[in-house]
Amino acid sequence: MSKIDEIIEELRGEIVDFLKELIRIPTENPPGLNYEKIVNVIKNKLDEFGYKTQVIEPTDEELKSLIRFGYGKRPNLVGYLGNGNNRIAFNAHYDVVPAGEGWSVDPYKGIEKDGKIYGRGASDMKSGIVAQIYAIEMLRRAKLLPSNIQVIQTIVPDEETVGNRNAGTYYLVQKGIFKNVNYVIFTEPTGPDNVCNGHRGAIWAIVRVYGKKSHGGFPQLGIDAVKATSLMIEELYKAIPDIVSKYEISPESGKKPTILVGVVKCGTWVNTVADYCEFSIVRRLIPEENLEEVRHSIIRVLDNISKSTGVRYEYDEFYAVNTMRCDDERLISALREKIREVRGVEARTVLSAGTFDIRFTINEGIKSINYGPGRIELAHANDEYIYVKDLLDSIKVLGLLVLELSNKTK
Repeated sequence: MSKIDEIIEELRGEIVDFLKELIRIPTENPPGLNYEKIVNVIKNKLDEFGYKTQVIEPTDEELKSLIRFGYGKRPNLVGYLGNGNNRIAFNAHYDVVPAGEGWSVDPYKGIEKDGKIYGRGASDMKSGIVAQIYAIEMLRRAKLLPSNIQVIQTIVPDEETVGNRNAGTYYLVQKGIFKNVNYVIFTEPTGPDNVCNGHRGAIWAIVRVYGKKSHGGFPQLGIDAVKATSLMIEELYKAIPDIVSKYEISPESGKKPTILVGVVKCGTWVNTVADYCEFSIVRRLIPEENLEEVRHSIIRVLDNISKSTGVRYEYDEFYAVNTMRCDDERLISALREKIREVRGVEARTVLSAGTFDIRFTINEGIKSINYGPGRIELAHANDEYIYVKDLLDSIKVLGLLVLELSNKTK
């Protein structure tokens, strides 16, 4: 550890500056801003560190089925280091959710104060990009990088807009980038004291409600899409079961199923009965729930309100995934051991409350795990930040994990 500690101390300023540089590139998704700019910056870093890099982009025709929100190019960056037969891949996404209003600091300045770096993406997950790159660079500079491995860095877009398919990790899986990989390590923000081996289930959908216009002076001649929508939303919230999962989920509040209606769009004028509304549904499932049963419960609510109010509706589900887990004990134990070594704590093995791209590699039967420096409760929040200590510690953990896996991989 002493040699690694020395290297990290030498690299500290470089690590912090690189994270600030990435935060200062607003890669908001939707719509997908500055993607090519950030890929060029990260590519230059990997080139500097001796990687063989390539940028892999879906064609315009392929993008038609891969992008639901946003527009523009979707470049993936892949970097290869080493020629060993034991192949260990890392994965992180460079897109961030829109910063919005209400911050006490500029979300795209990368401000450092009180041992924290602030900005959109500080936790979710530009710190993860920095951690996985510098974990390997730490080993290289310490002359500890095993000769029997090949490291594959995958830096991708469009994780934030989810989907059963996307232009990032899903696309790379389809292109065979993860073929014959022994392990994939994701660096999403699930806490520096947690081993994350998967995530809860989820359903994302848009509901479109159709009524009939009429004058506001005699609304009974219309069919009020706003009223029907409000009833649908109320009943959907009421339908959430009051149950608690037996599984460890991070954060703890994720042990209960939830629903979120995050967007509602209705009406054209204050004195006209609205003939159209649409609203979003994000339903989070705990492992004890069944995807099909949850879907049917949603449809049942919509059907009942449709019949009682006379509206017509369309249910457009664009993302559905069950709970995903990788239960490889050797991988989990190795990561727990390294967290104990660096952080001095007994790590919990948890599922993430939010979904992420690990589903694509687990579905391919690839041993996959997540360990990142960010804290999930700070993701998507105003004044998002990362503790510098957590970032540096996570780099050590990931580097030591690679050393351990190089001995265990066959």
